[in-house]
Amino acid sequence: MSKENLPLEGKLIAFFHQSSDMYGSDKVLLYLAEGVLRLGGKPVVLVPNAGPLTCEFTLRNIEFHILPMLKITRARLSLKGLFGLLCELCIALPAYDRIFGSRHVDLVHSNTLAVLGGALWSRRRGIPHLWHVHEIIEHPRIAAYTFPLLLRIFADQVVCNSNATYHWLLGVQSGLKKKMRVIWNGVHGPRHMEQDCVEQIYRRFRPAGSQLAIGLVGRINRWKGHGLLLNAIELLHKRGVGNFSVVFMGSPPPGQENFEVELKQRIAQSPLRDHIVVEGFSSEIWPAYAALDIVCVPSTEPEPFGLVAVEAMAAEKPLVVSRFGGLIEIVVDGITGLTFNPGDATSLAAELEKLLTDAALRRRLGRAGKERFDSEFSVEKMQIQFSEIFESMISDHSHGMNL
Repeated sequence: MSKENLPLEGKLIAFFHQSSDMYGSDKVLLYLAEGVLRLGGKPVVLVPNAGPLTCEFTLRNIEFHILPMLKITRARLSLKGLFGLLCELCIALPAYDRIFGSRHVDLVHSNTLAVLGGALWSRRRGIPHLWHVHEIIEHPRIAAYTFPLLLRIFADQVVCNSNATYHWLLGVQSGLKKKMRVIWNGVHGPRHMEQDCVEQIYRRFRPAGSQLAIGLVGRINRWKGHGLLLNAIELLHKRGVGNFSVVFMGSPPPGQENFEVELKQRIAQSPLRDHIVVEGFSSEIWPAYAALDIVCVPSTEPEPFGLVAVEAMAAEKPLVVSRFGGLIEIVVDGITGLTFNPGDATSLAAELEKLLTDAALRRRLGRAGKERFDSEFSVEKMQIQFSEIFESMISDHSHGMNL
């Protein structure tokens, strides 16, 4: 793309985001900011704290600021919570004004439903607002109703990360249909890896002489399925299938460390405890994927998307995933991976056993998954789709102002 044809030349896009971790929505935000920069624009990112994500911004010379984000949580949906939100509002909006000063902001991008600051500030300044939805919220009912209503009031355009997310929103707020479109998340494929590093991780992932390693990568929380996977591998153990280890990679959300404590207590009681590895969060995921044989995404609630599944396909690893939510848009059952009945340990164990006992199947699914990744889930494809929306929204707003 020549410099003369950069579609976002001179455009300032303000991104509002809820965290500085490097999980699904965090990575997507990083890739979108990179895309704006690559296409001639100026990304400015606002986050509530420093972390792995802000380190990546620094490496890429992407401007960021640490400010209150006016996050909406379930706890906020009460009189006390709303009062606290109003108090923060009085601090946050003037802070946003100070950051941007006299600079002309062309568009505000709110990344995840939890971020309210971008919606309110864009309305205050008369700036086009895109709300990027990465969640499916079914409980509590007040949250399931409130979030789609906020989209209807404050979003000029809504991008959903999957058809599953789109249909959830449409089921709650049918009036959103004209504002919404679906863009699948993309990821960068594996980068160069030092073989010594991969070999060290490979050995660490196979304690007690295990031959194959099954990985669950992601947050340790209520619904990612850690306990379900433990139940499934214990069923395999009873059947005499014992040539594998299980690796849990990730950390709990801030303030929810109890989930990691409970997981470790559960592991300590398992007959397979010597074959289970608990790894913390790591930003260097590709050597870890390279050291795994199978990747499992056993979510017990519908995944809005499932970025881990896409990363596994990029790494050419066979998948076993829950058969619902955004995962069934990513994984083609029997072709790029295997699916099982959500919440059913027996069903999960049966699909894992197929892969543990059939090396040719593992290779076939891994190769097909890589081909699907290359055609559907590249970062470049996602960036181009978003740049087209950014251009359109900015142009429509400018045209409306000139009428």
